[in-house]
Amino acid sequence: MGSTLGMPPALSFSVSYMKIGMPFWLLILFRERQILIMPSLYKIYKKLSMVFFGWAAERCMKSFKKLEPHLKNANINILLRTWIAVIFFTTFIIGVASFFAVYFVLTSLIKLPVVIHVFCMVFFPIMSSAITFVFFYIYPIQKEDSLEKNIDNNLPFATTHMAAISSSGIPPEFMFELLTGFKEYGEISNEAKMIMRNIKTFGMSSADAMKNVADRTPSKNFRDLLLGIVSTIETGGNLDEYLKVMSDKALFEYRIKREKYLKTLSTYADLYTALLVAAPLMMLSLLSTMLIIGGRVLGLEIPDAIALMTFLVLPIMNVSYLAFLQITYPGV
Repeated sequence: MGSTLGMPPALSFSVSYMKIGMPFWLLILFRERQILIMPSLYKIYKKLSMVFFGWAAERCMKSFKKLEPHLKNANINILLRTWIAVIFFTTFIIGVASFFAVYFVLTSLIKLPVVIHVFCMVFFPIMSSAITFVFFYIYPIQKEDSLEKNIDNNLPFATTHMAAISSSGIPPEFMFELLTGFKEYGEISNEAKMIMRNIKTFGMSSADAMKNVADRTPSKNFRDLLLGIVSTIETGGNLDEYLKVMSDKALFEYRIKREKYLKTLSTYADLYTALLVAAPLMMLSLLSTMLIIGGRVLGLEIPDAIALMTFLVLPIMNVSYLAFLQITYPGV
């Protein structure tokens, strides 16, 4: 068998499997199933959710109405009624699974008093179900916020690129088509793909295609930019000048946001030094002194208190601090 060097990845992959005796038709079938199995399972799961909890979703539509625009802006292509049914069905499954898991642990692995046993059997299924419900409820909101941050952080550079492209006299639709090839712009590239899909597949005009995406995008800044481009085109304005002004404005706001975050980071650094460096050192010094004198802290022996602070409290506080930094990071 000859070398597979220089072949495309898919062909090289196929040839390598043929070398070990796998029939080519079996390889194609395997890869097709691998691509199709997840969407099929998702469709089945949605259907089961509607069968078991469609009636409950119908009754709760008004209570979940505020979630509908978040589903739309987060590009989650699912009806609100179906999403509510999925939330209820998943919450039910997790609750039942956690109930049997706790029952197995408490009857086979751990022996507890009756009162604690009953408490665990009730508390942990309810807690896991509540966490699942909250997670699925806030997921579209969190995804929308993530997309908005991604678009806003890349918008200054994408706008500058658009201004440079427009200055060469290229029509707006080709400007967005060029943006689709730049993965560096993150979600803006995906928004540009949606504009081109509207134009090429659905036959919309460039203005209508941009209005459609502007109506769905989670970023207010990108929405304003698209509507401004549409307005400039429809009124016969100077698109080059408009994009240049918008790019300068976006870059200025980006610099301001970055400088503001750097100042905030300096404050966080001072808090970290005070709360997670100086304070633990003083507490450990105090406990070391008490170890010589003798005594107890919160009912614990001094060595146990030192070990608890060193191996549990301090790691938890540091991990929490890192999680806080990650959550508050604006991406600039």
